[in-house]
Amino acid sequence: MDREEAAGTLELLRKVVAKARDDTAAENWGVIWVVHAVSNAAGFFGTHLLLTSGHVTPGPYVLLWTVALGFNAVTFARFRKKNASSGSFIEKQIWSIWTTFIVAMSLTAIANYLLGLTVFFMPAVTCVLVAVAFSTMGSMMGAWWYAPAVVWGLMALVLARVPGDAFALLGAMWLVTQGTGGILLERARRAKIDRSA
Repeated sequence: MDREEAAGTLELLRKVVAKARDDTAAENWGVIWVVHAVSNAAGFFGTHLLLTSGHVTPGPYVLLWTVALGFNAVTFARFRKKNASSGSFIEKQIWSIWTTFIVAMSLTAIANYLLGLTVFFMPAVTCVLVAVAFSTMGSMMGAWWYAPAVVWGLMALVLARVPGDAFALLGAMWLVTQGTGGILLERARRAKIDRSA
């Protein structure tokens, strides 16, 4: 194989890998993201309501987020079973990114409580964690994922200035960004089906 053939083969492989990574995400994550956008936003709005009602003990928050994350896990498991997904490398990476995010967010909430802080720093830190998650996805799935990373990074600064409304704003941001991402992924999946029909 000469140099030109090798370069041509390498370019073909790049195109195939790029298409495969986009198709995997589009096929497997759009609906999940839309459902999780609603459930997670409800969790953040619920947190806002609990805080504004004066709840200071962790019990109600743990219950709220156990229900929200449990719903997410059940939804994900049912979707995976229904679609018999192969669990591609990219799909496993997305799962790893968001699982790591959930653990990091939970640890942030626990640290906030253990420090005895009356003003929650968790919403601003959550924005930073979401920005990192979207940026990591951008490195795997395409540059357009960097846009929400920038928005979430800037939102961390906004939420640091309005701690009283931070969880409500976090819920709204979550609904819009994860919901929009899910809709775009689902539209890409449907466009692929229409092209192959």
